[in-house]
Amino acid sequence: MSYSVYFKYGGKKYKLPVNPEEIKRSRELNIENYQVLGTGQVSVPSYYSLEEFSFEAEFPSQDYHYMNSGSRADADYYEKMFRKAQKNMKPVRFIASNDITDDISVMVLVKSVEAVEKAGEEGDKYLSIKLQEYKAPGKRYVAVQTVAATVKQEDTAAVAETNPAVTENKTHTVQSGDTLWGIAKKYYGNGSQYTKIASANPDIKNPNLIYPGQVLSIPV
Repeated sequence: MSYSVYFKYGGKKYKLPVNPEEIKRSRELNIENYQVLGTGQVSVPSYYSLEEFSFEAEFPSQDYHYMNSGSRADADYYEKMFRKAQKNMKPVRFIASNDITDDISVMVLVKSVEAVEKAGEEGDKYLSIKLQEYKAPGKRYVAVQTVAATVKQEDTAAVAETNPAVTENKTHTVQSGDTLWGIAKKYYGNGSQYTKIASANPDIKNPNLIYPGQVLSIPV
């Protein structure tokens, strides 16, 4: 029986020098509990949590006869890999194979790294590793106002202020109840254009005072 545990990160393969005695796997179903009047408590499953893995393993600093072939006697080499992946918040490939049950091969995040050095085993380290299954978030779509959309809105507004009824030498005879604001609204579609009419008619001294029968020039 061939049993091996290793990680793939940054284009490198890291085979554990000593296999852990056990690898714990756990996954929980999140359940919401509610109290229903007259019925009692009911439970509603909401989501299946991501799988978690944990193990403790020895990482020697010198060659021992029980080390796995293809591994390295360099505890710092492995610890640096785990801590780098954790610090950079990058997923790593976790693989465990025993040729009997289904292999573990999953992308994980390094949740925690705990290192212990024991007296009489200077240089060797015992690392406790906790991993969590990695699942990338799905695509998100956000509506964003673009420059093109803004320009389009401005162009539409500009067109609204132009009235094809206004031609060269256009005049308007003031009727009872007329106001410059209302006249500008009629011809330009925008009452704030009343200043344009006032400027074209020098006899208007006060834009608030116009009189029935007064003939106003309506500039293009």
